[in-house]
Amino acid sequence: MRTAILVFFLLVLPVLGQPTTYPDGDQRAVVLKGTRNTRELGGLPAGGGTVKKGRLFRSGALCFASRDDAAKLHALGIQTILELRLDQEIGKDGPDKSYLVEKIPNRLHWPMGNSHGLGKQAYQSYMTDNRKLFRDFFRLMSKPESYPVLYHCSAGKDRTGILTALLLESLGTPREVITDDYIHSRRITPKLKVEEDWLQVVYDEIDAGGGIESYLKKIGVTPKELKDVRNLLIQKS
Repeated sequence: MRTAILVFFLLVLPVLGQPTTYPDGDQRAVVLKGTRNTRELGGLPAGGGTVKKGRLFRSGALCFASRDDAAKLHALGIQTILELRLDQEIGKDGPDKSYLVEKIPNRLHWPMGNSHGLGKQAYQSYMTDNRKLFRDFFRLMSKPESYPVLYHCSAGKDRTGILTALLLESLGTPREVITDDYIHSRRITPKLKVEEDWLQVVYDEIDAGGGIESYLKKIGVTPKELKDVRNLLIQKS
């Protein structure tokens, strides 16, 4: 009995008391005036290492970006900006600021919509309605000339969150870490509606497809493309 107690104190308690070993959302934040929801994914755990720093940035819309914001993003060396907002959203709030995007070599607009529903139902629709976009996203990520990449929707939480979850899952990031990054949008802006069971829809779709590699193959991502994505984004320990 005494031996068991000693083992607990020597082995178990130190593990329980260890701090998080990856940078949280605040540490990964890119602080901008025009949107609060911009952060990089570098430093998060991935299969056999971590996500490379300075490669991937997720964000809310850049239509309210200041010139200081533009300078800060240009300093990051962004090569690709992927805009996910619908035409009507751009018409309402405006396009990404010209003084920001005009210096970006690769500017893409891939409207990511859903055919019906709100909340969890909307996520189910996103997953079934955008498989070609998901395939093209991974194809984009398999090309070294794409990086660094910034992708965004409107608030930077739902469509951006889905693409982030798919990408991190493909890199071998633990789901609890993916979920923690997802709900960070709620931490910094409590009025934003972000629910864990919405993201579960993405996990369920992956699992129903036989796991991430099988799921991606079914939607048209080749094994070579996935391998290239991993090679480009994982910093081996």
